[in-house]
Amino acid sequence: MADQYDFDELYANTYTAADQLAHESEPTSEKRFVPAWALTLFLGPTGAHRWYLTRRISALLMLAASLTTVALLVAGQQTLGLLCLTVVIAWTLIDLIMLLTGSMRDRADLRLAGHRERAGLCAAITVILLALVLMISLMISASARVTG
Repeated sequence: MADQYDFDELYANTYTAADQLAHESEPTSEKRFVPAWALTLFLGPTGAHRWYLTRRISALLMLAASLTTVALLVAGQQTLGLLCLTVVIAWTLIDLIMLLTGSMRDRADLRLAGHRERAGLCAAITVILLALVLMISLMISASARVTG
C-alpha cells in the first residue's frame, strides 16, 4: 500500500527556507531556556519554572497542588495524596516536554532565548536523569521486596 503514494511529492515544501527564516526572525524572550529547563527538572512540582516565565496563576495552582499533596500524605490520606502526586508529576512531565520541544513560551508568547542552541543537550540530559531515577526506584523496590 505504501508503494501507491509518492512521499517525495507529499512532503515536498512542507518546511521551506522561508519558513525557517520566519522562525529564526521571531522575537525572543528575555527569559532564557536553560534556567527554565533546570527549574522544571529540579523544582518542577513547585511550579518554579512557571514563576520564572511569569505565568503566575498556573504557578500558584501548581504550588497549591503540591502543598495539597504533602498535606494529604502527612494527614494519612494516602489514596488522595498519591492521586494528587500523580497529577502534579504528570503536569511537571508535560511542562518538561513542552519546554524541550519549544512549545512553552513566556507570558508575552515569545520563544525562550537559547532554545535552539541548547534544547538537544538538555533533552539528552533529561532522558539520562529520568532513566537513572527509574532504575534507582526499581532497585529500591526490588530490594524492599527481598528484605521485607
